Amino acid sequence: MKLLFRGISYNYDPITLETANTEVEGTYRGIHWKSHPYAKSRHGHGLKGMTYRGIHYAQN
Repeated sequence: MKLLFRGISYNYDPITLETANTEVEGTYRGIHWKSHPYAKSRHGHGLKGMTYRGIHYAQN
């Protein structure tokens, strides 16, 4: 593809990358989590029981 920027022309060949449709998972502060890279955000769907330094609380 030939482009022009401020009077200077140049050729641009975009790089194509292949992506894998895999899940990402891990452990953060002792809680196992799993995420799909293309999944929609689930904020605000229910409360999650959490513990911080022995104090229990609920978080969205």
